[in-house]
Amino acid sequence: MSALYPRARGLEELWRLLVAPAPPSGTGAGPAPAGLGDIEVDVARFGIPPAQAASMARLQLLMVEAARQCLDDAAGPGGLPGRTDVVVGTCLGLDRQYANALRVDGARYARDLAETLAEGPWRHTGTDPRDAERELNDVLARRLGASPHDRVGEMASTIPARIASAFKLRGRTLAVESADATSYWALTHAVDSLRAGLTDAALVVVGQRDEGRFARRALAAKGIAAGPDEAGDGPALAEGLGALLLKRRS
Repeated sequence: MSALYPRARGLEELWRLLVAPAPPSGTGAGPAPAGLGDIEVDVARFGIPPAQAASMARLQLLMVEAARQCLDDAAGPGGLPGRTDVVVGTCLGLDRQYANALRVDGARYARDLAETLAEGPWRHTGTDPRDAERELNDVLARRLGASPHDRVGEMASTIPARIASAFKLRGRTLAVESADATSYWALTHAVDSLRAGLTDAALVVVGQRDEGRFARRALAAKGIAAGPDEAGDGPALAEGLGALLLKRRS
């Protein structure tokens, strides 16, 4: 197993939190922790090129590190059976996904804007519609980011594949996303595969990181979470990652 949480950077710290007496009602557990931003991940160790690492969501890198710690806790990948599936759950998704979706839709809007300027009453103003399109796309790129590796950074399906490649695991890879039920579905899939004899072991890695405002705003807008804060970004999301290696007993 492995655990990476704001208040628990490892299994021993997580266990201490689990067995510690609960704080008095209404007092909370103290000041909010800083999150997971200070955890260092050696991307070169996992064969991740720097250009790709810069475009990857932070959660992806943390999941690879959580997988490493889990395999180390299980005595390393060398002791695993022949077929080891990797199942990853990203809970509420990745901010890179939301940003890229906004940028794609924004680019479509920029094209529509240019066509409107070219055909409407503005065509006699002397303004080149293509300039307006370029300017809007530049604004979107600055606000939302843009890189040739953005697809690598936004696709949750690349995470289990990257984990399998980094640790030379020979099995199927799967990414699931089901909000609060993600851990349940990831474990259910792993257990069902083991019982059916489809795999000999399954590495399950599930996590969520509060990367930015996109998921918070979406949840607040749908009334699923508390309303926006003063900045209009919605409440902070809980953060943490856990990994579990499952094997058949016989």
